[in-house]
Amino acid sequence: MKKSLYYIVYLMLVVLVPAGLATEASAQSVRVTGRVISQSDGNTEETIPGVSVAIKGTTLGTVTDTDGSYSIEVPSGDAVLVFSFIGYSTEEIRVGGQTNINVTLTPDITTLEEIVVVGAVVKRQDLTGAVAHATDEQLRQQPVSTVSQAMQGRMAGVLVQNDPRPGANGTTVQIRGNNSLQFGTNPIVVVDGLIMDGGLNLINPNDIASIDVLKDASATALYGSRASNGVVVITTKKGKKGEGHITYDGWIGVQELTRIMPRLGTKDLFDLRVDAFANAYMDNNPGANRQQYINDQILNENNSVAFAPYEFDAYRNNQSYDWLDRVIRTGRQQNHTLGFSRGNDDGSIYVSFNYVDQKGVVQNAGYQRYTGRFNGEQNIKPWLKIGTATSYSRSEDQFTEGSVFNIANGANPMMAITDTANYLKWAGIVDQNLYNPLRSLRIKGDSYQTRLMSSNYVAMNPLEGLNLRSTFSADVMDKRDFWYTPNDIGQSLRNSTDGTASQRNDHWLNWQWDNSVTYDKIINEKHVVSGLATFSLQKNNWDYNQVDAKGFASNDFTYKYINGAFNKDQFQVASDFVTTTIVSYLGRVNYTYNDRYYATVTVRRDGSSKFGTGNKWGTFPSVVLAWNMAKEPFLESLNLDQLKLRAGYGRVGNQNIPNYAYLTLYRAQVTGTNVDYKPEGTLGNSSVGWESQKQVNVGLDVAVLNNRLTLTADYFNTDNTNLLMRRTLPLTSGFSSTIANVGVLNNHGVELTANASIVNTQDLRWSVSANFTATRNKIKALYGDVDAIYNRGGYTGVEMQREGNYFVGESVNSIYVYKFDKIAQESDMARVSEMQLGRKVRPGDILPLDRDSDGDIDDDDRYAVGRKDPKFYGGFTTDLSYKGFSLNAIFNYNYGSKRISGLYEGYMNGTGMYAAHEDMLNRWTPTNTNTDVPRAYNGGDRYGYGDVDLGVQNASFLRLSALTLAYNLPNSLVQKIKANTFRVYVTGSNVFLVTKYKGYDPETGDDFPNSRMLVTGVNISF
Repeated sequence: MKKSLYYIVYLMLVVLVPAGLATEASAQSVRVTGRVISQSDGNTEETIPGVSVAIKGTTLGTVTDTDGSYSIEVPSGDAVLVFSFIGYSTEEIRVGGQTNINVTLTPDITTLEEIVVVGAVVKRQDLTGAVAHATDEQLRQQPVSTVSQAMQGRMAGVLVQNDPRPGANGTTVQIRGNNSLQFGTNPIVVVDGLIMDGGLNLINPNDIASIDVLKDASATALYGSRASNGVVVITTKKGKKGEGHITYDGWIGVQELTRIMPRLGTKDLFDLRVDAFANAYMDNNPGANRQQYINDQILNENNSVAFAPYEFDAYRNNQSYDWLDRVIRTGRQQNHTLGFSRGNDDGSIYVSFNYVDQKGVVQNAGYQRYTGRFNGEQNIKPWLKIGTATSYSRSEDQFTEGSVFNIANGANPMMAITDTANYLKWAGIVDQNLYNPLRSLRIKGDSYQTRLMSSNYVAMNPLEGLNLRSTFSADVMDKRDFWYTPNDIGQSLRNSTDGTASQRNDHWLNWQWDNSVTYDKIINEKHVVSGLATFSLQKNNWDYNQVDAKGFASNDFTYKYINGAFNKDQFQVASDFVTTTIVSYLGRVNYTYNDRYYATVTVRRDGSSKFGTGNKWGTFPSVVLAWNMAKEPFLESLNLDQLKLRAGYGRVGNQNIPNYAYLTLYRAQVTGTNVDYKPEGTLGNSSVGWESQKQVNVGLDVAVLNNRLTLTADYFNTDNTNLLMRRTLPLTSGFSSTIANVGVLNNHGVELTANASIVNTQDLRWSVSANFTATRNKIKALYGDVDAIYNRGGYTGVEMQREGNYFVGESVNSIYVYKFDKIAQESDMARVSEMQLGRKVRPGDILPLDRDSDGDIDDDDRYAVGRKDPKFYGGFTTDLSYKGFSLNAIFNYNYGSKRISGLYEGYMNGTGMYAAHEDMLNRWTPTNTNTDVPRAYNGGDRYGYGDVDLGVQNASFLRLSALTLAYNLPNSLVQKIKANTFRVYVTGSNVFLVTKYKGYDPETGDDFPNSRMLVTGVNISF
């Protein structure tokens, strides 16, 4: 595939370059020069580089240079010049006797300002609520393979946390913080009117014309039943009027780890273990001779209690074995998109093909994606149009077994690297929890996913201002997952499975039928009224089947011959079929007076099959008012381009709970010849109903200096009631849990977005933009008089967990743990001896804070020490261009969030029997008492980092996400290959990170390492 793409580009150059060099002007030619500018309002003018200037009826043409200038030879004065550029109306001008023709292009409102929502086309300006917008130009500023990467840090109120694994399947997008406790925390994604069920990263970013994020209830009320966590509306590209276009966008990048955890080498780890064993011995034998114990029992190579012979060898030779280096590699990525588009007064087409290949920084991890898209529209009659937006994608994932990276990272540096041992050893003791990562690389995990999305419409315009539209959309997805664990590696040997294989097939068939009527009317040139009414049906079907087998005599066929398993009695099969439906009605009215006063009223009513009789329907109204004060006569002297005040209120709902939660489900079980029906464990709740969200939003939009400085500010306050949550039931009920409406959650915050064009001259341009979001959420009530719901688990199943607890008055994402008091000193022992600690505390150990001062350290001393949500977050960009050169930088930041790093906590256990962080060099000793790092100790029954807030990391960060240096080749050179534009660039992704986080990455965590990438790429259009 890679070679094929290179051949395509090569053939284009071979064919087009000679043709361009062979072109000669006729003897009767006339040279015409001029300049092309854009004018979006009465004041703002900007030059447009890359405008196609063609001689109508011929293949001759040129493009404007970086300052919008052009020069072209025309055969005679009868020639007609056609000026076209994506997003602008095409202009045709007869040359006549003119030798200088300056042209002003105006934005094509029908293409730039229309988006498809709920089966209808609406003007972007009619979305009067809180809406964040990103254009194709902004999204293309950095080379990315997924939509979420392009969105990160660009929109106020939108928090994107990318997954560093190839394919980024674990990426999360959150809009305006938390608005639910457990169910439905992600926004819905709408692509050309089709509501997607996951799979955001299967979309090719190069196909996107714009992204609109609907944030407040007045905007999201268009999708009432599913919009409580916001809506991401994606509009894909269409062909533009004028000459056809061919585009190629391609880049290749190499990756490396952004950081390596600073671990102790052999010498320091050896000393740490000596200290740990000696400290434990002295605790148990207070009057003993410490040094004699070290000499006789620890350092005695013939009979050491702490070291194996191979560890003594490594220590003598000062040899540190780096297991991590054997499982990581230089990652590589490539992305190629070929696009074709054309349009005229009767229709348009856009066709694209995309190929993505990623090889992760951990061996065996990989991802490939193939996508194709066809968008077409055609006028059948002056009053009838049909169209389609259809895409097909196929992805292939190669997974690395989940423990490979962390086990290699924490492997014994004193143990020689080998691929024959099934488990790793410390002090000669085999640890069956530590699978040899080199052998774990033999585990084979693959996933294949195909998806066909098609949105097809018929639109009629029987009367002026009246539009009827019927859209039928289908989303068909198949996913196949395969896994094979060989019979001769640690995982199989430990569990006596003789190899395991698994196959799973998931199938989704979702269809959506939207019917809409819109009417627009302008009265007396001042009153603009538009109405929208829709009726929608949606049906979602999902089914799966899975088979797991154990016992394979040979590893040759992996999961491909599952029937070869000899333990037939251990075959496990599973399957299920689920269907859900939604019926929706929507009415919406927009009114504008004199481009000054705005009002929008929306009412949506949804019926969901996820709720029982009497609770299926929910009604979701909204209203928003806006006042553009800049149009008022008393403010005309201020020369404001815009000063719009917005205020809105609305309700939306949430129905994203497990299917059939209102019913108690029974499954057949066979015992001998008897068939019994037994409940699954969840008690049906016939009264469960819609989760409701009520939101108030107040906003201000300001633009001054001919729109060179713009500011948008929003305040929102959201009350979420009847929260959907899984409640634990007592065992005496016969059920483990039920789904119920409980509690109240408040979420409020502010958002700011600023854009400034600081320098805007013919040769030099500099613009900056920034966004800021601060949110707070608080649980106002749970159920009954309950003020806390605890998450218990761990080894015993009843241990208090640090995350997943809910407390009235605290954040949803609170971290609940003991507060660190101090490292105990000898002077504290009298007080410690009088306390009921539950564990041993000696000088150098962690002492938790006794918050209630009752002399006991118990659950009453735990409290919410922080929250995982940031206090504020956002991003900022800077764009600098000089003639053909441009420099773009994109930053994103996060402040005030907390995160638990299990990896760092493990490195700080201080036993010397596991990898250790360099911070252990500052551990407590009798001569180093002024430290927060506890002493080395080989044994349990003491407080560790994970028991107190020492283990809660500061996850604030500032990241330079992308830095791009680009160059647009001169027009004279580009024209020789008949191209419109030719741009080359170099980009550094994830260039640097400033953080105090002790793990790998404060955003992506420690399970899979984040990486830095260097990219070279090219954008060509013909």
